[in-house]
Amino acid sequence: MASGIAQRLREIYRIQEDSGSDLASAMNWVEAPGEMYEFLPYPSRLLSWVIFVCLRRQLKGMLMIASAVTIVRIFQELLKTPPDGIYYEKDFNICKKRYAWKQPLMGFEPDWYLFLRSHDLFWNSSTPTPSEVDKVLQQHHLPFGLKDADLIALDTLQWIPHQEIPKSISSLHCRTCIVVGNGYTLLGRSLGKFIDSHHVIIRINDAPLKGYENDVGKKTTFRFFFPESALSDPLANSDNDTVFVLVPFKTLDFLWVKEVLQNKEEDEKETLAGFWRQPPMKWKGKASHLRILNPYVTFQATFKFLQLDQWTQKHSTTGIIALNFALHLCQELNIVGFGYPHNHDRTSPVHYYGMDRLTSEVALIHDLTAEQEWLLKMQEREIISNVLHPSTSWVWGPRPQW
Repeated sequence: MASGIAQRLREIYRIQEDSGSDLASAMNWVEAPGEMYEFLPYPSRLLSWVIFVCLRRQLKGMLMIASAVTIVRIFQELLKTPPDGIYYEKDFNICKKRYAWKQPLMGFEPDWYLFLRSHDLFWNSSTPTPSEVDKVLQQHHLPFGLKDADLIALDTLQWIPHQEIPKSISSLHCRTCIVVGNGYTLLGRSLGKFIDSHHVIIRINDAPLKGYENDVGKKTTFRFFFPESALSDPLANSDNDTVFVLVPFKTLDFLWVKEVLQNKEEDEKETLAGFWRQPPMKWKGKASHLRILNPYVTFQATFKFLQLDQWTQKHSTTGIIALNFALHLCQELNIVGFGYPHNHDRTSPVHYYGMDRLTSEVALIHDLTAEQEWLLKMQEREIISNVLHPSTSWVWGPRPQW
């Protein structure tokens, strides 16, 4: 009986498919001969047909869902490996906010660190497969590597007692970070409390806080600098536990660190020539609060992110280098105050402090257009959030007059 019903249901379905007719037409055609379904009452035939159609549609729905899931997974895999080769994975459940990752950036070796460490510089030439980081450090000169500068770097590190990320930061389950640029767009925005609400607050060069607390906040976790941008009294514009991160651009930068940490009398200090601006020779910061950035961070920001050609001899700005550092450290990342006036604008202020204007020297050593495009791409992928310009159509230029 069951097999006979199934056979007749298949026949009804075939009739409907072939003729394009509806259910009632198919049932009428089946009833027409009279002898085909006379053993089965009409309500039973109708119920059986309805069950068959429902099962068929349910099967189609399940197949469509499975196909959709497969497409989504393929799309996710494509997102994980963007054109620039940087692999990342998002997990929206860690910080329970929109811009959160399961890990800051994935695919990096567990034995390379954001800061230079003494015992990492004892390279063994007999190692059969040195890491990518070791290769870069050995084959490239500063600011991208330590070729011909490894010994002076090692000597300088002897004066720095702590060379790790502070435990107060590394122990956090989910680190919310903000990189505060020095752009004029910060002035008058009253973002101080919002900036200070992050776990990690990264500032750049000699940007002051005193007098600007309402706009830029008063807390600092890391301050990135180089000798020419160093503050002689860094604690005057920082917290007592602020970590000062030296970005080494030349061998002379290591010599400067040694000089200021040795606490020599003024007449005993060496005169260091070769800086484009004379750095302070008396630095009131503490050696325990000083770190030296791994040059690989600069290499990665310049050649892997911005994809600049090495022959141009250009490198990333300190802001982009600090942002790359944050990408390796943070699960949620905001930026604010990034941007320069337009290339031909020589009248608008560059920073929220002072009256400096854009000079041609900046364009000679940095590719501001490439940095703009990369920031927009990172924003489009929702890896970072630009606080002042939440949409991807923000203008790369001076503070808008709203």
